[in-house]
Amino acid sequence: MTEFQHSSRREVKVIAVTGPTATGKTHLAVALARRFNGEIVSVDSRQVYRKLDLGTGKDLGEYGDVAYHLIDVADPATEEYNLFRFLHDAFAAIEEIDRRGKIAILCGGSALYLAALLQDYRLPGAERDHGMPRQSRDLTQKEAFSPQIKLNALTLGVLYPRSEVRSRIEARLDQRFAAGMIDEVASLVKNGVSFEKLEYFGLEYREIGRFLQKQCDFATMRRNLLDRIRQFAKRQDIFFRKMERENVAIYWIKNGDAAEAEKLVNLFLNGGKLPEITFRLADFHNPGIRGAKK
Repeated sequence: MTEFQHSSRREVKVIAVTGPTATGKTHLAVALARRFNGEIVSVDSRQVYRKLDLGTGKDLGEYGDVAYHLIDVADPATEEYNLFRFLHDAFAAIEEIDRRGKIAILCGGSALYLAALLQDYRLPGAERDHGMPRQSRDLTQKEAFSPQIKLNALTLGVLYPRSEVRSRIEARLDQRFAAGMIDEVASLVKNGVSFEKLEYFGLEYREIGRFLQKQCDFATMRRNLLDRIRQFAKRQDIFFRKMERENVAIYWIKNGDAAEAEKLVNLFLNGGKLPEITFRLADFHNPGIRGAKK
């Protein structure tokens, strides 16, 4: 990670739980938060919006008494939450959590947002993040964002074989339809969210928005949406591999094994020596690589 030329920044240990969609990141993050006196900081570019619940997989019922941050903080009808605002909000939440003697658990699959936190992106001004070049912060720019803390992160990735991820995506999608996801999107439209804005939110909101406009039938919408979500999972993998090439250490936890994750977190928080990473995501489907999927 590129360091700021700013000697007064205080280091804060955080845990990051990430991975492709439908792999149970929230479940693992909440378990770690309960075990290690933590609070969740959502790293999801859509969960920031109120009333985008089923489509973004907020799963708020899993949190119980675990506090969470950066969920339901923006109005979907009037705001476009961007990467610049996320960095301000996330660093503020992490600093507050640390000040209260707790551990921030970063949880989410918005890989760009996570990389921005872990790799010190520079984001001049308050421009939208679409197409913005990825680069380190430059403190010579007056408008560059400069937090008062720097992160020392243990990053855990939840990992399943691709075939299982595909099955999990389909099962979760049908569960969300059964739970009323179409009604959720219809309610957003009724309350002032335009179909154009649904396109902006992407995936579930884009495809269901087209269904509500009678541009396709349910079977076509479901098939298209399933394909889009699976393609999204592949793009997430590509971004995680890029992060690894840029020297972000990710410990991949097969099947979201909480016991394995807890061992690593214990070592990290208590100053122990972390084990060598035995494989990277690019190796997982290559049987010739040590630690890869057999």
